[in-house]
Amino acid sequence: MSGPRRAELAELLRSLDLTAVEDTTWAFLAPGAGPGAAPPPLAAFAPERVLLVDSLSKRLAPGLTVGYLVVPGRMRPAVAEALRSGAWTAGGLALAAATRWAGDGTVAEVVAAKRADTAARHALVRRRLGGYAVRTSPHAYYCWWELPAPWRAETFTAAAAARAGVAVTPGSAFAVGAGTAPDAIRVGLASPPREVLDGALARLAALAGEGA
Repeated sequence: MSGPRRAELAELLRSLDLTAVEDTTWAFLAPGAGPGAAPPPLAAFAPERVLLVDSLSKRLAPGLTVGYLVVPGRMRPAVAEALRSGAWTAGGLALAAATRWAGDGTVAEVVAAKRADTAARHALVRRRLGGYAVRTSPHAYYCWWELPAPWRAETFTAAAAARAGVAVTPGSAFAVGAGTAPDAIRVGLASPPREVLDGALARLAALAGEGA
């Protein structure tokens, strides 16, 4: 989302008297400076209207349960009370590890490696699915594939699992209402080793070429 679009949303929050929760746990994949740099978060445009949530679990490891909240001043007492009443706190070991790794450069090193990994995986997407309508961010671990006719999303999802041995998610899983889902699928790129991902994308492309 561009900076101007984020500014528009900030004004919308103010005009409608709304509060937003901004999840930035994957935002680290986009560089913060230089070509392709991400704009500031929505919270920077409307700090009085946005709670910003972040975590080190995606940057470093799922077991590193250290999260962060940036809360508008008017909401801090209520949020602090909610955290206390739920006994939500980081474990001592996780907090100590996070503090040390943030200070000694480990976090920055892992982030750089993951950014390079996303670039390599997107190169595989361009190689295997370059002839199709694929929408994504070059800094995302997934892509949105608008299937060629005559494929339907549910049919392709079933065929991908049965004939290609690849699990994908149909567009209906993300639709707000019935009858509005596009014939598209979400393809996750993060989990498999790159050679496995390359093979899976090749099988999906071959399946798409066969038609329904």
